[in-house]
Amino acid sequence: MDETPLHERMETHDALASEAAKAARKRDETASAIARRLANSVSEAVERAGANVEVTGRSADGHRFRFAARLDRAALVAALTETLPDGFVVSHVNTDGTLSIEWTGKDRTPSKRERGAILKAVIAEELVVDDDGLIEDVPTRDRVISRAVELGVEEADATERLRRLATLDVVDLADGRVYPDDNFSRY
Repeated sequence: MDETPLHERMETHDALASEAAKAARKRDETASAIARRLANSVSEAVERAGANVEVTGRSADGHRFRFAARLDRAALVAALTETLPDGFVVSHVNTDGTLSIEWTGKDRTPSKRERGAILKAVIAEELVVDDDGLIEDVPTRDRVISRAVELGVEEADATERLRRLATLDVVDLADGRVYPDDNFSRY
């Protein structure tokens, strides 16, 4: 057992706690700066990808019109792959429009991860869900690949990456359709 007097051990404890608090503050400040920079990248991508505006209705007297502006999540992810700093990739796009950006742990982003993010965004964009969040319709394999090609992914790469997502249980490929699988929201 350590024979150091308890008051000295408490002084050591307090010094270490103070250092830990300073390190935690510095960590949080760094994380906030990174988040601001990533938010700027998202904003740039939103400006480039734009929004789709749909007419949702009009009043009975025809004097008021209602519109809904909706982001094309797949186009946003494609634009983000070009604007994100090296080492970051979109890891998930939710149906409510929120998205997750992940640091890959490396100084550059593997192109396979970027293509996978675009494919997942296309699938999420093409899913039709009801008010309870239950899936009503899923995209065809051909639609997912053609949309990925529209967004700049080579057809062979899109096909291979879709196959890989199926291997990882991110999607299920059946009857020419692409279904979200167990790990769809985890990658």
